[in-house]
Order: sequence, then structure tokens, then C-alpha cells
Amino acid sequence: MTAMLGTANSTLTLRQRACMAGPDPAYWYAVEWDAALKPENVIDVQLWDTAVAVFRGRNGRISAIENRCAHRQVKLSHGFVEDCRLKCTYHGWTYGPDGRLVDIPHDRFGKPFPSVQLRTFPVEVRYGLIWVFFGDPALANRKQIPKIPELEGNKPWACVEKDYILKAHPTMIVNNAMDSTHVATLHGRSFRTRSLKLGPLTRCQAEDDRVMISHQVTMDSNALLWYIANRIKDGTQNTCYDYPNIWSTVGGVYWLWYFLLPVDKRTTRIFILSLSERVKIPFTPWLSPQWLNRALLPLGKRLLVNPLLDEDVWSTEIEQEGFDKHSDMPSIDFHPASHLCYQLTIRKWEEHLARDGGAQA
Repeated sequence: MTAMLGTANSTLTLRQRACMAGPDPAYWYAVEWDAALKPENVIDVQLWDTAVAVFRGRNGRISAIENRCAHRQVKLSHGFVEDCRLKCTYHGWTYGPDGRLVDIPHDRFGKPFPSVQLRTFPVEVRYGLIWVFFGDPALANRKQIPKIPELEGNKPWACVEKDYILKAHPTMIVNNAMDSTHVATLHGRSFRTRSLKLGPLTRCQAEDDRVMISHQVTMDSNALLWYIANRIKDGTQNTCYDYPNIWSTVGGVYWLWYFLLPVDKRTTRIFILSLSERVKIPFTPWLSPQWLNRALLPLGKRLLVNPLLDEDVWSTEIEQEGFDKHSDMPSIDFHPASHLCYQLTIRKWEEHLARDGGAQA
């Protein structure tokens, strides 16, 4: 596919086109937990067809350069970090944080030192995550890393961190988050994953690079959440496909962020931040003091967060399986957000292709 999806694939359904679309690289993408990258270590990060070597120098600074050695195109992530420079494991060619070749340790047989400059990528650390901007660096300042004020200030919300590598296209993850009709069936059978009763859809709208839905919700008194979590302040759940990520807020006391990293056509890594304004002391009416929150978070993660997210991940992957086997079958989408999300995914991919002169899909 070399042309825009809308032109080359006019006979495909919206869902089929969305499931073929890649990511727009002109956004900040979470690529790894900050704590996971130790000094003088390097990791391989992939966004679709762009491979990046992300490494931390001895001084703690993180750099990101294209993941290939200019000599034999071997991945630099196979190499190692010496002080603040990245060394290829094959012949020892060494690059600085700016992507410039700075050392060749072997005989050059009388030939001059080559002028080599690998591509570099803007990198930041925020909310415990490493973020990389994969698009034109000139656009990096125009786009922003998502802001989460609940994690800032003197009294940040309690936060559970989680990540998964899914065998699924991002569209399947967006479907799971935005089409709330699965909640009663998928999550309603277990005492641990049953949590909220969804009422009528009160909003469904697309604006700029967002699709937003709102529901009336009540807490399920027959669920574990009722006994070990604090009560909601209002009866509203808002969920947003805020391209390229997803967030949801419940009752004014819970936030859930999904940061998506599309690795390839059938692999997506998601980094999840599950936030709670306060943590309840389980099976009591009392809210936990700030100092006790950290001790209670692992319990909440094990009892509530993990089981719920595990079900969503499983269902996302089996939707991908179904699509791969029956991609030619018509898609029957009742939820009004589905088509809006498909359209947003396709539009962002087409904008990237147009901006980059019709790059290969």
C-alpha cells in the first residue's frame, strides 16, 4: 500500500482500513518505564517501521538515535554503552548522544575517518515513563506529552503502573475502550472484575484529534470494588480516544490512561496508569491517609486492577484473531463511537503519508 488508504482501498470497510493504518509518528510515544533503563544500558524501541536505540549514559542522560550502525547496519541495541557513548557490538564503531560517529577502534587501512551522522530523536522523561518523538524533530515542540495534573503537586493521586505487549493492532484496543457494550458481559461475571453499572450514553462526539463519549454510571454493590475502593463523587464516566492514546475518568475519583506504542501491524505495547484520588482501607468506611497509600497499592493492583485489565487484554487479542481469520466479513458496529474512531485512525495515518510524500505503509 503506497497511496492513501482512502484512495487505494476505496472498496474496504472503515474497520478494515483502520486495521491497516499505521501510527502518525508526529506525536510523543511512551516507550519504556524510566526505572527500567539503568545507566550504561541500551534498549531497542520500535514504532512501526522505525527502530530506535534508546540508551542512558553514565551521567543519567537518556539519548535516542536510529538503531543501526552505519558500517554493517547491525542494530546498535545489540551493543553496549561506555560512559555516554553507544558502541556497536560487531566492530566497535562508537556514536555520541548526538548520533555522530566518534570512534573506530580498528585499522582503517589508510582511509580517512568517515563523516557519519545518524538520525536522533527528541526524548523526555515524565510520569515515570520515557517518551520519544518519532516524527520531524521540528514538530516536537508543537505537540505535547499528555498532561496529568493528578500526578503533580503536593498530593498526587495514588497510581498503579502496568504494561502489556498485545498481539493486536491499536484499533482493537480502541474498540475495547470506546465500545462500552462489552462491560456487562465480559466483566460482569466475576466478583473481582464487576465494578460499574453503565447507564445511557449521554455524549458521543468527535473534535480535532479526539473522540469523546460519556455514560451515566453507578457502582455495583455486588462487586469487590464496592468494599475496597472509595465511592464516586458523581455518576459520570468519560472515555476519550485522544489520539494516539486513550483515557477514562470515572465519578471524579478515578483516572485510567492507556499510552499506546504500535510496534508493528500486529503488536502493540501499552503503558497503563491507573489513578485513584484516595485509597480506601479495605472493608472499612475510612479513606487511607496519604502515608498508607503506597502500602495498599499492591493489594489494589492484585485484587482489582490486574484482573480487570487482563480480561480486556485477552478480549482485545481474540478480536484480532477473529479479524485475521475473517477480515472479509462485514463489520456490524452499533456503538456510535466506533466509526468516529475508525475515521480518526485513518485520517491520522493519511496525514502522515501526505506529510512524508506517500511513504510506504
